[in-house]
Amino acid sequence: MDIRKTLIILPLLLVTVLCAGQCPSYRCGRTSSRIKVDGRLNERDWKSAPESSPFLDIRGEGQPLPTMKSCMKMLHDDDFVYIAGIIEEKDIKASLKERDAVIWKDNDFEVFIDPYGDGKLYYEFETNAFGTIMDLMLEKPYRDGGSFLLNWDCRGIALAVRCDGTLNKSSDTDRGWTVEIAIPYDALTRNFDDPRDHKVWRMNFSRVEWLVAGGPEENWVWAPTGVVDIHIPEKWGYVEFVD
Repeated sequence: MDIRKTLIILPLLLVTVLCAGQCPSYRCGRTSSRIKVDGRLNERDWKSAPESSPFLDIRGEGQPLPTMKSCMKMLHDDDFVYIAGIIEEKDIKASLKERDAVIWKDNDFEVFIDPYGDGKLYYEFETNAFGTIMDLMLEKPYRDGGSFLLNWDCRGIALAVRCDGTLNKSSDTDRGWTVEIAIPYDALTRNFDDPRDHKVWRMNFSRVEWLVAGGPEENWVWAPTGVVDIHIPEKWGYVEFVD
């Protein structure tokens, strides 16, 4: 077999074998031109990028379906991974504006990235409808004694939010909000290991929704973990980077 075809087929086979009936997968296509991060998703590449499967209750099978739709899209180029979160929301609210505030205390959108697939070091990004960023690195899951490094900042990140409605005005009915994020590969480099050399990443996406003030919160995710704990990297989905 042509070695070039083999290199293309092997990552897809890996995803198929590991994910069969167990976790979602997504094929992240390459952009044809630079993406402008403005929250609008109006470039041709965004319009043609497929939506992920809708988010589900983090506890998985047998749980009530979310009352509002959430999904994501992804793209990539030589320098960035682009992530779009598409959030249906009838009353868009946000309160936190300080970098690295505990964003999940607001309704939020979250991204979890393990480029190396070993669960030993991964990254978390959270944002609310203001576009406030919380970014951190985790050396390993909390259950294994891991701790988070909140002083880590993703150098070169770009993030924008567009609200389809009016923020913090409950007297009308909104339609939702869109998050657009560009994460530079350089910020995810570990030692001398370039994340671009890994064509399949473990990832997850989450939405925390406070349907009733004071809780409890809803946790809607792309890849359910079976418990109310998203920090189980071996149960995350697979993202395959394709050209």
